[in-house]
Amino acid sequence: MKKIFQIVLCFTAILSFSQAKEAIKFRGNITRFDDITYKGFKVLDQREDRSIGTIPFGENKEMKEVVFPTTPENDFRVWYDRGNSLSGKNELVLILKRLKLSTGETEGKKTHGKMDFSAQLFQKEGDQYKFLYKKDTAFAFYDKEVSELMVKNIPTVFSVFIKKAYTLEPIQNAVTLNDLSDYESYTKNNYQAFKNEQLKDGVYLDFTSFFNQTPAEGNYVLEKNDKGEVTKAIKTENGKKDRIAAYKMFAYVENGKAYKKTMSGFIEMNKNENGFYIIANRGYIFPAQYSSTYGMFGLIGAVAGTIDQAAKQKKMKNEGKEEIYIDPLTGEYDFQDE
Repeated sequence: MKKIFQIVLCFTAILSFSQAKEAIKFRGNITRFDDITYKGFKVLDQREDRSIGTIPFGENKEMKEVVFPTTPENDFRVWYDRGNSLSGKNELVLILKRLKLSTGETEGKKTHGKMDFSAQLFQKEGDQYKFLYKKDTAFAFYDKEVSELMVKNIPTVFSVFIKKAYTLEPIQNAVTLNDLSDYESYTKNNYQAFKNEQLKDGVYLDFTSFFNQTPAEGNYVLEKNDKGEVTKAIKTENGKKDRIAAYKMFAYVENGKAYKKTMSGFIEMNKNENGFYIIANRGYIFPAQYSSTYGMFGLIGAVAGTIDQAAKQKKMKNEGKEEIYIDPLTGEYDFQDE
C-alpha cells in the first residue's frame, strides 16, 4: 500500500512539472518617434502573485499556464531594445504591480475572460525616480477563443501603456528607490490636498495643481449661468481681464468645497480615508460613445465587441451612482472594473 501511495505521489509530481505552458509573444515594437530617447528600459517586478493564470486553450480546452518566455525583466528589455536607439541619458522604468488572466462563464460558443492589469512608469535620473504614468484596471473579453485573445493582447496593452508615457512630462517631485515600494501611499502623505484640513479656494487647471493645492494665480471670480452652473472664471488686473473657460478647468474650490469638471458638468468632490471622489456613474461622466480604457488601449480582435455602445451608456446614465475616486497620480477616474 505504501509503495502504491509513493507511485501516485510520483505520478502527481510528474504531471505538475509537465504542466503545459503558453508563452507571451512580444511582437511589434514600442519605438519612440521624437527627439527624446532613453538609454535603457528596466522592469521592477512587484507582483505579490507571480502567476499570470492557468486557463483553457483550443477546442479541447487544454489547461495551460500563461508565462513570460524568460523573465519580465529580460523579456521587456529585449522587446524595448529591439526598436529604440538607447541614446538618451535617463532610463525608463516599469513597475509591474499585477497581471492576471482568468476565464468565466461560457455562453453558446463564447467565453468571458478578464485581464487584471496594474503598472507604473517612472523616469530614472541618476538614483532618482520621477513618476510618469500608471494604470490600474481590468479588461473584459468575450470570444470563442478568449484565452488566445487575452494572451495576444498582453503586448498590445503594455505597448500602448508605455507609449502613453512618451507624451507626458515627469512629475518633478523625485523619489528614491525605497519610495517605489508603495508610491501611492508616499504621494498621498506628501500632497497638500490630503494633508490640509481646508482646501484653498480658486481655479485648478490640472490634477497636480489641485492635489498640490496651488490654484491659478490671481483673484479669479466664478461666473455662473441662470442654472447656477460655472461657465468661466474671470480676473481683472491692470484694467485687463483674463478668462478661464469651464472646459479648461480640472476643478474649482469655492468656500472650501471642491467641484470636479466632467463632460456632463461640475460634480461636487468629497474626501474620505481612501481619497477624493465624486458620486456618479460612467453614463453621466462620459458622452454616449466614449470608452476611456478601450479607446486608449485599442485592444485587438473581438475585444471591440465589449466596448460600451450609445444605448448602454444612455441606460447607465439613469442607473444608480457610486463613489468614483480621482487617482492622485494621474487625475483619471479610478474605475475598479473597466
